[in-house]
Amino acid sequence: MARYDSATVFGFSSEEWQEMREEMRRTLAEVAREHRTISYGELVRRVSSGRLSARSAALTRLLGEVCEIEDHMRGTMLGSVVVRADTGEPGAGYFRHAAELGRDVKDPHAFWREEVERVWAVWERECRSGGKGAS
Repeated sequence: MARYDSATVFGFSSEEWQEMREEMRRTLAEVAREHRTISYGELVRRVSSGRLSARSAALTRLLGEVCEIEDHMRGTMLGSVVVRADTGEPGAGYFRHAAELGRDVKDPHAFWREEVERVWAVWERECRSGGKGAS
């Protein structure tokens, strides 16, 4: 798993970046426990207080980091619950990152549907077992 501990990332201090990443993990875990999705725009409003854009490279990197952490911890891409408001599915960057994590994305729609179902199932179990979520 990659380490992300540089002094500044996209103009954010290391502490700010880590706080946003952890807030994103908590938010996405909540969304997953509720068996729903969240748009990129709603996610940045909830996580960054307007400091990120829904189409920014910083958001893409944050989501990538969350997916890597969760893939390592739970074997799923938690970012699967983040979708475009216009299509209801993830953007192209999601599928590129999935491929980088070794996922088979030959049929992107089928892959995403299966992965989001897996994410929902994992977080349902976390909730039932009394897990604290994004730990």
